[in-house]
Amino acid sequence: MSDDLGRRPQTPAVRFGLLGPLRITRDGHPIHVPADKQRTVLAMLIAHRGRAVPVAALTDEVWGSAPPRSAVPNLRTYIMQLRRLLRPLDHPDHPRLTTGHRGYTLSITDDELDAARFEALTEKGRRAAARQDMAEASRAYRGALALWQADPLEDVPQGPVLRGVAEELGENLLHTFESHIAAELALGEGASLIEPLRRIIRRHPLRERLRSQLMVSLYRSGDAAAALTAFTEARDVLRRELGMDPGPELLETHQAVLRRAASLSPARTTARPAGGTTAKTTDAPRQLPRESAVFVGRRPEQDQARSALRAQAGETVGAPVVLFHGPPGSGKSALALRVAHSVSSSYPDGRLYADLRGGGPDTRPPGPADTLKRFLKALGVPGHEIPDSADEAAATYQSVLADRRVLIVLDNVPAHGRVNPLLPAGPHCAVLITGIGTLPTLDAVRIPVHPLDAEHSVRLLAELAGRDRVTAEPGPAAEIARLCQGNPLALSIIGARCTNRPDRLLADVADRLRDPRQRLDQLQVAGLTMRSGYTLSYAALPRTAGRRSAAFAFKCLGLLDRPFDGRLAAKTIGTPLPDTELLLEELLGVGLLRSVGREQFDMPVLTRLFARELAACEDAPS
Repeated sequence: MSDDLGRRPQTPAVRFGLLGPLRITRDGHPIHVPADKQRTVLAMLIAHRGRAVPVAALTDEVWGSAPPRSAVPNLRTYIMQLRRLLRPLDHPDHPRLTTGHRGYTLSITDDELDAARFEALTEKGRRAAARQDMAEASRAYRGALALWQADPLEDVPQGPVLRGVAEELGENLLHTFESHIAAELALGEGASLIEPLRRIIRRHPLRERLRSQLMVSLYRSGDAAAALTAFTEARDVLRRELGMDPGPELLETHQAVLRRAASLSPARTTARPAGGTTAKTTDAPRQLPRESAVFVGRRPEQDQARSALRAQAGETVGAPVVLFHGPPGSGKSALALRVAHSVSSSYPDGRLYADLRGGGPDTRPPGPADTLKRFLKALGVPGHEIPDSADEAAATYQSVLADRRVLIVLDNVPAHGRVNPLLPAGPHCAVLITGIGTLPTLDAVRIPVHPLDAEHSVRLLAELAGRDRVTAEPGPAAEIARLCQGNPLALSIIGARCTNRPDRLLADVADRLRDPRQRLDQLQVAGLTMRSGYTLSYAALPRTAGRRSAAFAFKCLGLLDRPFDGRLAAKTIGTPLPDTELLLEELLGVGLLRSVGREQFDMPVLTRLFARELAACEDAPS
């Protein structure tokens, strides 16, 4: 019997998006709708979710109350063009877009529409909160918020119906955000909520519940004075903009802060989480550094990491481990902290953090034994009970974590670093790791962190240097992004320098970066430099004497201006091909080289400039 009998072709994954720019994808590939009026018509059809939209409603939305005589024929043309664009989405048995006596209908399931998935997750969060399962409520609300890309329908010309849809979606977003913050506060959070609250308050300054939640978060962080200042600011804004005094919730929070009311402090324990352990929140370590206030892109990487961390007890051997890896300055640490903060409420027994890089190439990085002892102390083990032996400390660490839900973040792990002793054996914990190398012997979900694309690079520059400056000089901004090669650290340095010099034109910045001899000199500010990351990677290379060292190979390959294969590399370095392949693997492992195809390699321009500097230093007369 044939294996193909009874096998159905796999249905492609189709997604429609209203929570941001209008989006349609098929198996992750976007379908672009170029014309404004077509997007308005399509947004109306999507928003009605399989219900017929009358011709009159579509003409009113596109042209308003005085449509041209050609409105209906033009509408038919738009529908015909949309049918052609949507044809890859058609079901085998019937088309997506159909015409009936009541109007036009676009067939969409709830699973295919982000707004419908948002509503389902929000309802799941409400039900969990009603039964006081705040950990589950927070997870559901976070999943709902993760679906948002930007303002709803931000790239669609809107008539009265779509304006109402966008306003309703925006209101639902705010309500869900407030509900998520409420669940986080119920789980004992405080300081980690301050920056997200401040960001959204800047956009919605009249939202009193957000102001009240910010006051509670500030108070819990130990800054009662800032909580009182937040109340004063809220009162002044409400009086200035609305001519009103604060409402009951804000007033009650204000009085509670003045009294240092016990109700503002987190509860002693949380609801029993999914792993079956009762998690204490009062003394749980919360070591995560503050996440970056400026962060763009990386949504696929965030989604992949959260999916990997959602592994439940019984489905994994040991804690789920996610490794972010990529070249120096690619934003691995910022990404890991963004993910860590977003999932933190799922680990109420603590969040541990260790930077394993050390102070520099000449400083010994902390070893597993040092980190184990620090973690055990943070987890409440008295100092005299922490074993001196690394093996015994690791065993104690596993025992302490056996029935707890703890998130561990290991940042800047060296290419040849040992982290296995720091990985919990129990499945209720989780680990996020960042490293330049792929740590090939580690059992982990590996997520590469590549340079930002042109769009996100310019957006990051705008957030750092000022949106008005980038809007005024789009050409130079795009050139800066290109010359920085989408490297977030390089862009952050340029953004900081632009902040120091608000009078300097972006065209002047681009002109200085354009000269390869100046570029690395321009990419440094206040102790932050691109060279430091490359230096750490270079220092991690095995130190062997002579022409067979990876360090020597790095300086030789920096002379090449184009991608190369193993044979050209061998010729350039002057080593046999088998030895060359080992050297290439060493360089790949520390992020000083990248693979650009089968048996093809390349050195990014900024890395190449660093390699040539090293070579020039050796060639210079002493």
